[in-house]
Amino acid sequence: METIIRETVAGTVKGQTQDQLEIYRGIPYAEPPIDTNRFKHAKLKMQWDNNNLDATSFGPIPLQPYNKLETFFSTHNQNFEQSEDCLYLNIYKPLTTKQNETFPIIIWFYGGGFLNGHGSAELYQPQHLAETAHAIVITFNYRLGALGYTNWHLLNENYDMNCGLSDQLAVLKWVQYFISDFDGDKDNVTLMGQSAGAMSIQALLHFKEAEPLFHKVVLSSGTLNFDSIENSRVNAYRFKIMTMLQYNQSFETLTRPQMMKIMDKDLEDRKPSKGLELFYRPIFNPDTMSERILGDKPVLAGYTAREGDIYIRGRFHKLKPKRFMEVAELNDINIDTQLFNIKKHDGQAVAITEYYFKQPLLVWLNHYPGSKKWLYRFDWSNPESKHFRSPYHILDVIFWLGHLDILSAQGAPADSEALELENEMQESVAKFIRSGECDWKPYTQYDVSPHIFK
Repeated sequence: METIIRETVAGTVKGQTQDQLEIYRGIPYAEPPIDTNRFKHAKLKMQWDNNNLDATSFGPIPLQPYNKLETFFSTHNQNFEQSEDCLYLNIYKPLTTKQNETFPIIIWFYGGGFLNGHGSAELYQPQHLAETAHAIVITFNYRLGALGYTNWHLLNENYDMNCGLSDQLAVLKWVQYFISDFDGDKDNVTLMGQSAGAMSIQALLHFKEAEPLFHKVVLSSGTLNFDSIENSRVNAYRFKIMTMLQYNQSFETLTRPQMMKIMDKDLEDRKPSKGLELFYRPIFNPDTMSERILGDKPVLAGYTAREGDIYIRGRFHKLKPKRFMEVAELNDINIDTQLFNIKKHDGQAVAITEYYFKQPLLVWLNHYPGSKKWLYRFDWSNPESKHFRSPYHILDVIFWLGHLDILSAQGAPADSEALELENEMQESVAKFIRSGECDWKPYTQYDVSPHIFK
């Protein structure tokens, strides 16, 4: 790696070159959300300390419980410092010898159920996509769990709700202010995310302040249902009561270890549902959000053919029929017409895929304004392998971001078909971020057949 220096309006930044990329790690995009900023919306950081920034290493990641999926989807051990001072982004930019060349922007939103994840994880490092798509790819951290999605405003009028969503909005604003200093085209910004990351993007599509800050969206396995103000009241007071019972003190004075202990308790409470029930999610705020989706931005959206397989392992064996009925009603799903062909041996895995992912996504697309909509389904699997026998939730990220080496690390080296699929998926992104179109027919409510990535 070689050092590279850039001059920006925020000061001088030092990054590194790697292969055909410039990489800048650990750029603070907002003021640290600590002390008086702890329970408040992100405040954009406009100037670096001493007008100089060493961006050669990742910043701290958000507070979160241990995530065994992150360990599984890695080729080597990674230890990241956790801190409430976590609002950092990373830039992956193609090297170029052309003068005045600008690049489209992809901002990657990680998943993790709003309780886990960060932009520095190996699975989310997008070098391969940046090279293939010839685009700048940005990864970043946003606050998680209680710190990100508790309605603190209900507990103290000086505090805010949706702090995690405000972090994401701050990244969009940061790009508008600063990305031109990295040869980025601020007028061509695509938001791309998986699971909770895709849900975050769906939330931003309702956010009045966010509407002019991005232009296209790519959604993988995202089916957002907002939390309500009423329900957020229950969660806020639940957190307050947990704090009093555990520590006999105000939530405002919790130390980092104390906050972590309460978040670990949240994770323990979630285990029976394996993450299908979200304690934390964006709250619909009528003061800052629209009930309808704003604009008609081109959208590429999809799901994996067996989303549910990852949820029926370990301790999760039975999802109560009552819960399936609640989700179906919430998402306007007709059980008789849309689930009649589920075979007995498929059981809950198929039901989870249908109820939680496929059918809610189709309903969402049917209500999405505009005609530039494209649907895909990810079908790749390796039946001979131990860990990749079906196209389950999150597996497609390996292909979107170019991490086939993870297959090898888990004893299932990529063959020529996997390499071709990775290239096809990334080339689809490359075309979409430039033209807003894909090489297959657009989605309509009269033809819901997806393009198959296999």
